[in-house]
Amino acid sequence: MASMAPTGLPWPLGAPFFLGEVAARGLGYCTRPMSAFSPTENASVPRRVWGSTGWMVAGRLWSSVCTLAVLWLCAQNLEITAFGRLTFYLALFGVLDALVDLGTGQATVQLSSRDPDLLGSLLVRARRTRLVVGLGAAATLALGAFLMNEPDAGWIALAGLYPLTHTLELSTVTLRNRIQWKPQVAMRSIASGLRLALVTGAILMGETRAGVILVLIASASTMGNILLHRVGRPFLPRGTFQAVPMGPFLRLALPLGIAALAQQLYFYVDNLFVRAHWGEASVGTYNVAVRIMSWSLSLAVYAAAAALPWLSRAHKRGELVPAAMRLTLPLTLGASLAVALLWPFAGDLLALFGEPFRAAEDALRLLLLGVICVHAGAPLTTALVAAGRTPAILALTLSALLINLGLNFLWVPTEGLVGAARATLITEGWIAVGAALSLIPRARR
Repeated sequence: MASMAPTGLPWPLGAPFFLGEVAARGLGYCTRPMSAFSPTENASVPRRVWGSTGWMVAGRLWSSVCTLAVLWLCAQNLEITAFGRLTFYLALFGVLDALVDLGTGQATVQLSSRDPDLLGSLLVRARRTRLVVGLGAAATLALGAFLMNEPDAGWIALAGLYPLTHTLELSTVTLRNRIQWKPQVAMRSIASGLRLALVTGAILMGETRAGVILVLIASASTMGNILLHRVGRPFLPRGTFQAVPMGPFLRLALPLGIAALAQQLYFYVDNLFVRAHWGEASVGTYNVAVRIMSWSLSLAVYAAAAALPWLSRAHKRGELVPAAMRLTLPLTLGASLAVALLWPFAGDLLALFGEPFRAAEDALRLLLLGVICVHAGAPLTTALVAAGRTPAILALTLSALLINLGLNFLWVPTEGLVGAARATLITEGWIAVGAALSLIPRARR
């Protein structure tokens, strides 16, 4: 497999790749020498981690503004049941993203950061794995949509093809290893703007079908993955590579993938309970609160992602726990302050989407407390990844999923949105505590 080969696609099939190359080169990200990505690092949190985190948070803020604008437009123009159906499938696509990744991204970063010469062979294996899983996920989603007689089943099936393009996203591994997220943020930001533009245009033309809006959102995500491939490809090794053996690669990737899938499931599985007991309208109301929570997680998620290569190297030096704590404490304190500032305005934030959405005010406050737990837990679980503690990660996330399922089963039928939010809060708290307990014994030994 020639990682650096031209696309070889005829126009217009090759147009997205060509435009991605133009965008990447126009922003100056395809011409920087590799030496520009290799500054020295010491035991403190590198400026590259905070700098990359800053870029990712800025990109996330822009992406969140676009996402919230899309949800606001849809809340104003779609029927409440159609809006609930749209948000339900958006949540389901979050689970599909984790399923298609299946730990291949983290495994490739972890292995290639230790041995850069393996990158080409790792990419071959990771891409093949994502392609096979993506095809299975797309087929299962399409079959389920038709068997359940979902409205817009054909459109839902079409949108379900977009996770296949996650094979292209792997081209940014070299940039991730060197904690250079600026070009990736730029490409994702372009995709976010495209998403908003497509949905705005469709609604202005009178489109109110949830399935069609879903396809437009998936199309923008597809373009984002194409752009990421174009910006990362110039830094990949040239030549033809044999895939690394499947067994050892999957032994590392699968536990990480199952853990990530479990994490997405315990974050979104409450949609199933709310939909079953309270209907699609309540799903839409609840998911606006969840999206606000998701927006508030930016710093934790991206600081942890940016720090993974640094934490991996800290682990090799025997300094993992102190390094993880230097990242965890400021994140947790910052999240606590932010939640305190947002707390009085929870109802007003929801009312921006319409007065009926105030019904999720108490649920949103519980979810905001969960934000603090995530800011504590994300860097600690990333430290476990850096240490190769995949059994501990897997046990932690699977236990969190079981806790979340049990609490949703108990509380959602009688307490509705508040019960679902309380289950999320307790689950995120368990993740933070469990990750800390998993690291402390290792530190003492």
